[in-house]
Amino acid sequence: MSSEEVGGFNELLGMELKGLIDDTYVVELAIGPQHLHVRGGVHGGVYLSLLDTVMARASRAALAPGQYQPTLELKTNFLNAVQSGRIIAKGRVVSRTRRTCYAEGELISDQGQLLARGSATMIVVEARPAN
Repeated sequence: MSSEEVGGFNELLGMELKGLIDDTYVVELAIGPQHLHVRGGVHGGVYLSLLDTVMARASRAALAPGQYQPTLELKTNFLNAVQSGRIIAKGRVVSRTRRTCYAEGELISDQGQLLARGSATMIVVEARPAN
């Protein structure tokens, strides 16, 4: 398992990008107080961010140079809450066409509990220069 560089929003959340392993992209997160909502569980936005990251990064593997793949639709089912420990996020491509990609992901606690499942549809576009 090879780690990748992390920056920006992913770094702010504390994501550890483990990389593409076979056809699955893996990210881990050590839960801290900054990830919790007022009732003490990990905030749903953290779950969404982890799922979006692993599904998008799994889909990037087949992109040609100069292409970008923004998320068009993101769906998540929140199944269980967690308050501490680590979250392991895994994402994989299910279907790809020339213009779209459909991916699925899941979050699992370090105790083996399924926390959430998600799916995303992304569209392939030509990358614009960063401003």
